[in-house]
Amino acid sequence: MGKMVVIKKPMVGMTVFSFLVPLLFGLERSRPDWAEKLDYQQDELYPIRVQINSIPLVEVGVNGTPLWVKFDTGCSTGFSLTSAVEEKIEHKVTGKSTERNPDGSYRGKTTLATIASLEVFGDRHAPVETSFTDWRIFSTLKFNGLLGLKYFKDKRVTIDYKEKRIGITERPLLYRAISDNSAAVVPLLEASGSQADLIYVLGRVKGQPTAIYLDTGSSASFIDPSMLDTSEIRKGKRHLFTENVEMSIGDFPFFVKRFRVQQQRRGVNFAYPQTVKLGSDVIRDFLITIDKITNRLILQKN
Repeated sequence: MGKMVVIKKPMVGMTVFSFLVPLLFGLERSRPDWAEKLDYQQDELYPIRVQINSIPLVEVGVNGTPLWVKFDTGCSTGFSLTSAVEEKIEHKVTGKSTERNPDGSYRGKTTLATIASLEVFGDRHAPVETSFTDWRIFSTLKFNGLLGLKYFKDKRVTIDYKEKRIGITERPLLYRAISDNSAAVVPLLEASGSQADLIYVLGRVKGQPTAIYLDTGSSASFIDPSMLDTSEIRKGKRHLFTENVEMSIGDFPFFVKRFRVQQQRRGVNFAYPQTVKLGSDVIRDFLITIDKITNRLILQKN
């Protein structure tokens, strides 16, 4: 397959997706308070949807057709589709693969494929390697696909679950504008290989330093049992869990009301092991800015 081409502006004749309609026709919603402080222009703000399980959805274009997919910071491949749309989207099958869990156990089969184009907030990528996997492997709620941070290199992204907005810009942020106690600004930990586009930061659990993995595509948050006393672990109907865990990221303290207890420690070589995964059930309570320009994370209470 030829090299993927990225075009930074919509091409003549490209489908006008619904997230551009307010801008083009002057029907824009009020600008959220954070947009000015974080330096987003009106045309850099887009609507999102939030599923009942708290996972955010964004609109992309697949072969010129609008499609809502999960905005998933845990999607290491960049973009993937599911069996929900496999028969609706023209594609070329290029092979088969096996889907596995983080621990290496079998999860299911995947069809590898190529699509003609993918439009992501004004950038057109063509052609694009992707895959089709049975959505039931990942979720109890039917969904179309996953979009990861591979398509947001050298960009700054802010996700607001409450106002159902996402801000996207290529302009650097003047960090002195947010140098107060209302936000934590921390460097992203550098991962490599298949995890290079995933989000890890250093934080603390009950005062103990640990690497924390942020996964907007997960509806639940997890903690490794090594971070807990056995008296803190309870047995639920389907999972082990714990409650009211004290955490911090940077100088920003908070409590997680409920964690599932499950071994973590993904295959990364940080100074401290990864023992926590924060999913959208926790992330939704914050305004999260992922700065891939300077490789920093901004965490603010929403």
